[in-house]
Amino acid sequence: MNWLEIPSDELLDACQRAGGVALIPVGSLERHGTHLPLGTDAIVIEHVARQLAAQEPLVVLPTIPYTFVAQCRFHPGAVHIRSDILLQHLTCICDEIHRNGFPKIVLLHGHGGNVPMSQSILFHVLETGRPYALYSIPPFAGKFDQVTPLLETDHYGHAGELETSVVLAVAPDLVKLEKVAGKYYRPNEDARMSDAVNTPVGWISVWQEMVCGGPEKATVEKGRTIVDLWVQGAVEAIRAIKDDTVVPDYMQRPTTFPTPDTC
Repeated sequence: MNWLEIPSDELLDACQRAGGVALIPVGSLERHGTHLPLGTDAIVIEHVARQLAAQEPLVVLPTIPYTFVAQCRFHPGAVHIRSDILLQHLTCICDEIHRNGFPKIVLLHGHGGNVPMSQSILFHVLETGRPYALYSIPPFAGKFDQVTPLLETDHYGHAGELETSVVLAVAPDLVKLEKVAGKYYRPNEDARMSDAVNTPVGWISVWQEMVCGGPEKATVEKGRTIVDLWVQGAVEAIRAIKDDTVVPDYMQRPTTFPTPDTC
């Protein structure tokens, strides 16, 4: 059930069939080496959302491609939105979804670095007293421990063996492996600091090309298995969300208390 395609007078019925749950897929626009498209995260998460909705009734909103990619601005193609604007924008979207009758809203993430829209937003809706229940499902939906045994390289993350395999499975025509033939991308160890120190450019300074490891080890078969695991994890999460009564209860509780007249 795609929000874009539902007639206005059928939205309430769609909401009821979805168990009151609306899903927002969240991607990004950023460099993924020279062999993958800028919209990798958005393309992949939209595919995962479609597969998820085919197994569990949901109302799926349009994918959000404009997110938090501050470190990626050192390369062409990134479209970064300031975190304070992101929080306000996403809160407005969630407010409108709730106004249309949905008590539960789920963010399905394809971009791991999107902290404002994956974690900060949860506490923002709490501190501002929103009445709806908001949930955030990270990339791979809790199945990452089952994904890593499939991989052959020591460094497999961003635009590497893992992500390239997924894009080969989802959008093979957009993968240009010839551009990374014979290349293995290693971390810049000189940029690593103590584990006790975080910096604004910690990731990009270590992975300067925004590629981890050897993309050539990617295969369609690995990608299909990873996507299947991802969808399975997301289905399990959505079913738990539909059954959840704890978060909705807390979001309806007052956080201020009456003061006795005698005080």
